[in-house]
Amino acid sequence: RFLAYAWGHPKSLDQREDVRNCSISPPYLPVTAVNTTAQLTALRQQMYIHNLSAYIVPDTDAHMSEYIGEYDQRRAWITGFTGSAGVAVLTMGKASLWTDSRYWTQAERQMDCNWELHKEVGTTPIITWLLTEIPVGARVGVDPFLFSISTFFPQFQFKFKTKTQQLPPDQLNYI
Repeated sequence: RFLAYAWGHPKSLDQREDVRNCSISPPYLPVTAVNTTAQLTALRQQMYIHNLSAYIVPDTDAHMSEYIGEYDQRRAWITGFTGSAGVAVLTMGKASLWTDSRYWTQAERQMDCNWELHKEVGTTPIITWLLTEIPVGARVGVDPFLFSISTFFPQFQFKFKTKTQQLPPDQLNYI
């Protein structure tokens, strides 16, 4: 006996109802998306006051813990994205999140249209993006307690020195 099944084609990402669609007007946001407009405005005000062209928000705490306490979930607060891996970078005009493939759908469900999702990992894509987004002589802010000096800072310092952007060493936690 032969049974036939009719399988429909899966909807493409821009047709799904469980993820955001920022390419239509008005944008579609699922109920799981977090409105981050107020957080972005507050951080950009601090960036302006401290003459920063960009600010980097990692997914770590001051102890480089694998599991971060609620108090230290800065990246989740600014982006709405609660996945355990990702780095957010803000400029005065853009907000971007880098995460790996495990979290792409989650990010599309949780972030609003203030955010661009970059589907790459590592510091090199972030540095490359920053160098194209900020002007020569710009300052990039970080909370130095949230970065591993041996892995993160050497790459940033080298790339920025060759392009004359600056990574000031004495930044505060603005989030």
